[in-house]
Amino acid sequence: MPRSKIERRKHPRVDQKVPLKIRDEGFDTISVTKNISCSGVFCQVDGYFPLLSKVKIVLLLPSEEKSKAHPIHIEGVVVRSEPVKSPSNPNCRNIGVFFSKIKKQDMLKITGYINSILAKRMVIIN
Repeated sequence: MPRSKIERRKHPRVDQKVPLKIRDEGFDTISVTKNISCSGVFCQVDGYFPLLSKVKIVLLLPSEEKSKAHPIHIEGVVVRSEPVKSPSNPNCRNIGVFFSKIKKQDMLKITGYINSILAKRMVIIN
């Protein structure tokens, strides 16, 4: 009998495309998130970030005014790195980044953003 998958994440995660810039000591790239929580992001990048790499992220969190975005500066650690099967781009990878250093007010902005998405879907978290 198949086991049901138990959610182990502490914070809810939403599938949302949020622009970001991610860099380590030798490489930087621009991408969009595939999903986001107040503790991390999952995105696709054109380049290699090794597991446990320390990275810096600038996340452009949308505001309620469509023409503005809140830039959020975060430090993180790459906790997942998987190649994407793409003959046209062999350097393409999916990576998960855990936020290791984020200001409390920035975490609250991300939480508010996620709550607004979930409210639209009729689910609200604390």
